[in-house]
Amino acid sequence: MMEVPTGSHIRRWRKSLDITQTNLAKMSGVAQSIIAKIENENVDPRVSTLRKIVEALARFENPELLHTVQDVMTTDVAALRYEDTIQVAIDRMVKDGISQLPVLSPAGVILGIVSEDSILQKGAHRNGVVGLVMDTNPAIVDIGLSVAEARRRLTEVEALLVVEAELLVGLVSKMDLVRALRLNSIA
Repeated sequence: MMEVPTGSHIRRWRKSLDITQTNLAKMSGVAQSIIAKIENENVDPRVSTLRKIVEALARFENPELLHTVQDVMTTDVAALRYEDTIQVAIDRMVKDGISQLPVLSPAGVILGIVSEDSILQKGAHRNGVVGLVMDTNPAIVDIGLSVAEARRRLTEVEALLVVEAELLVGLVSKMDLVRALRLNSIA
């Protein structure tokens, strides 16, 4: 869970890093005028706005650490189509050593995810279509999600599908986080 900083805390942190409000605005995507109001405690900002500022400051302070799912995700994601057979899914999983495959529409919209569990538990025939065994409610997260929040969510699901502008750009599995821990590089 993110600790909610005060405006004066953000100002002290920014100044200790010798960053101007203008540069922080560029780094965080938050307007300089909003940053000034937050630092002067003239507004009650949204959590999403504070998160952008805090993540920008943290990234600047420790650029070598991994801060968001973008830093740890697998970007070369194999995917299936709804009409692909379960045998195609099994072959890809075994050949590539992967356990989750997103199912996409021809337009690239995420329809679901096929996992080892969904194949084994739903027991469909190998010639059946993956649409019959896929989980239609996969965990989908924004590319800016913090590694800490991804870690929490991965205690509940096997994988997180990462999107940017509603398009699939990556996947984060428990193994991706374990690799980052091995390198001792998670923020």
